[in-house]
Amino acid sequence: MVRSALALVVCIACQGQVSSTGATGGGSARPGDSGALADSAEVAVDGGEADAHGRPGEPDTTESPGSPGPPGLPDPGRVIVELGAIPAWQAVVDRAQLLGRRGQHGVVYGRVGPALLVPAPVPVPQTPAAPVTSDAGAGAGPPPSTGSGATLHAGSGSAAAAAGSGSAVATELVKSPYVWLIDDTEGNGTLGIRIALGDKAREGDRIAAGGAWQLDAERRWFWKPDTVQPLPPAPASDLKEAPPPAPTHAIASGDLPGGARTIGVARDGDAVYFQIVGPSPTTDGDGWQVADQLGSPAVALMNLPGERASYGGQDLRAPDERWQLRRGQTYWVRIGKLRKRGADKPALVNARTAPIRVL
Repeated sequence: MVRSALALVVCIACQGQVSSTGATGGGSARPGDSGALADSAEVAVDGGEADAHGRPGEPDTTESPGSPGPPGLPDPGRVIVELGAIPAWQAVVDRAQLLGRRGQHGVVYGRVGPALLVPAPVPVPQTPAAPVTSDAGAGAGPPPSTGSGATLHAGSGSAAAAAGSGSAVATELVKSPYVWLIDDTEGNGTLGIRIALGDKAREGDRIAAGGAWQLDAERRWFWKPDTVQPLPPAPASDLKEAPPPAPTHAIASGDLPGGARTIGVARDGDAVYFQIVGPSPTTDGDGWQVADQLGSPAVALMNLPGERASYGGQDLRAPDERWQLRRGQTYWVRIGKLRKRGADKPALVNARTAPIRVL
């Protein structure tokens, strides 16, 4: 009888120990253990149950800005809105509100492009210690010290060689401290800003950069970032035209593409060719007066990529940040939607690509 009672007590004790470790078999779940609850929630989502957004069988791909996130990419637009970021070229339009010298700050985004190339500095030759005579063989002393002048003579394309030969020599280009931050929302890669990025990102990355506009020693505008974070890739472009190697407002030359129409019979999304028939716009956003040929009445007011008025009329754009078109010259662009305004008014249209001078 005593042995039976002892066996019963031992059995009850064993059952109590098992129940205290949890019934799932993990042996580590305890009330208030948030890590175990989080693991259980992730397993439930991956296993096909409804997630926090009510989507059955879909894992939650949302992430906070700057976090690596799961393999599924977040919505790029949502991340940009959360950062309060603006496209790279919009920072040019709004430059008066984003000046570092005034303590202003903003966040711009775009795709990191190539480094800006600038002419290599030309060394200044040192003053020779003794006059140079024409009789090189009868010199009374050692030849004059060449100093940096030896570098000039040895380097291809040097100023000394150019002066001696009288031939034109191409200027050597080197990388500047800046890279392009390309606007990937308009202009097909022809719009971009200088940014002093350093090693914070690589070419091809899409980033958001907090900072402000500054002027360098040559009084060129550049974006000085204080924070840089990666962004999800931009949606693929639907344009047929290839983007330029780097942003530029210089007008390139080329042939008309196949299927191009004159602006007078253009339809939405066409490649169109035209001539300027009026004066240059006095204000960005007024539009260029264009027609099939010079002498014809304007059939459309065309805004080229990036042309829109600055807020409050405070425009701080540099000359190389504006398009320069000439009357009587034929150009072509890919346009967006034509907006008709009646038979007696020119239509309104935005160019989606840079103007190309027709050969």
